[in-house]
Amino acid sequence: MRRTQIGFVGGAVAALTLAVTTAHAEPFSWSGVYEGFFVCDHLSAGTGGGFGRALTLSIRQTGDRIDVQTGAVVDADVGVSRSFYRGEVMASASGDMVSGYLEVCESSFPYNELVRLFPASTGTVPFRFAADTVFISKAVPGEVGRLVAESCKWSMTRVSDDPPDFEGCP
Repeated sequence: MRRTQIGFVGGAVAALTLAVTTAHAEPFSWSGVYEGFFVCDHLSAGTGGGFGRALTLSIRQTGDRIDVQTGAVVDADVGVSRSFYRGEVMASASGDMVSGYLEVCESSFPYNELVRLFPASTGTVPFRFAADTVFISKAVPGEVGRLVAESCKWSMTRVSDDPPDFEGCP
């Protein structure tokens, strides 16, 4: 009988320790560097098309706010084009899923873009997420003055969780 009481007390202590540890666990952070790609359907001057490119992201999270720097080679003669986004993320009540949105706030040419970050599992290692975007501009290099509308999909995998250092948007 004594072993049963000790086993019960030991189990209760372990359960209490797990509950306290879980309650004080650090919230999930999006911060880090990501690699992946994006693919877009493209409409310019009434003509459709599509394209895809490699994409890198640096994400820095402070509370529910995220600041993002993207890098992609759109024109080989220009090199890597960078854009900056600001957005908000949230976790599910259980903390096992995260999602959010971004909007462009600074870029190499004027455009509007809104990005929906699909719900992603915080338990996936390495962390991965997908997103849909809507992009509108009349200032795309090589197509200035023409309305360009794109719908894009991102697929990203975190390659480092070290907080990146970049200026971001004011």
